[in-house]
Amino acid sequence: MLVSNTLLRGVRFYLYVSAILLVVIELIVDALSLSSINDLSDSLPSGYRSGLSHVRGAAGYTMFVTLITLLLVPSIAFGGILANRGIAIAAILNRVLLEVSAVSALTLFWFVSGCVMANYADCGGRGMCSRFRAATAFAWLLFFNLLAEVAILVLILLKIRSSNGDIKTAYTYDVDDVSPTPVMAAAPMHSEQPYSPTARAEESYYESQPKVAMPTPH
Repeated sequence: MLVSNTLLRGVRFYLYVSAILLVVIELIVDALSLSSINDLSDSLPSGYRSGLSHVRGAAGYTMFVTLITLLLVPSIAFGGILANRGIAIAAILNRVLLEVSAVSALTLFWFVSGCVMANYADCGGRGMCSRFRAATAFAWLLFFNLLAEVAILVLILLKIRSSNGDIKTAYTYDVDDVSPTPVMAAAPMHSEQPYSPTARAEESYYESQPKVAMPTPH
């Protein structure tokens, strides 16, 4: 593949840092949204509160996914550092096959969250709607961020497989670019024979071995 492992690791880490920032914002916005929903529910008569139960459920599910993401993503993003400090779970999560599976599951959770939140984003112009819509927007941003992360991880997995690596045990943060070993030109089999300028192998050999004298034609 034309994309280097160094570039893939850099994009992988950048997307994880972006996801951490987005999930922190989502945590704040969703908490404010839940607070507004609860305040509105307390101010309404009991007969009107049931209409907010679905909205509260959507925001509650998003909060649940937010907390899971907040625990998993930093552990995966900084897995190399945490593994060096003796945290075994971080190293396990960074095995490329498990990492692809974990991030794919989070991506699916955020897709469901975005759909559910969008279904209740039109809440009749109440004051809590702006916060709810903001939480919905950040849920979709997280979905697309993690979807891009899955694509990068799949590319890393394919590169590991193409280099005959074990995708069950290889770590995404420990995949290095391997430069092909240069092939040295072979020495001529009969150095006593007259040198022919058209013999490319002999010419390359003497250029790469300056201490070896080139035989002169007799």
